[in-house]
Amino acid sequence: MFDGICNVCNHWVQFVIKRDPKGIFKFLSLQSNLARSLIINHNPNNTQLDSIILIDKGQIYTESTAILHIINKLTGPIRFFILFWIIPKKYISKKT
Repeated sequence: MFDGICNVCNHWVQFVIKRDPKGIFKFLSLQSNLARSLIINHNPNNTQLDSIILIDKGQIYTESTAILHIINKLTGPIRFFILFWIIPKKYISKKT
């Protein structure tokens, strides 16, 4: 799921589609009723609607963790970025 209002998120979706030859990813705007329902069903405490969210095998991942899980399943040189998995999340998404 992605923020349908965010241009960066929309470009990310197009980027993933081009590198997902098996079509394993399905996309849904976070502003949709279905997205809200899925988020509530998987994590009622998290109602954020301004990020990348991945639901994989019943687990919900957000922000950089979601992006790294997605990259792990893509093809091509982008997989190099999976090395960032070793950096703790608190350093990737530090808020000021």
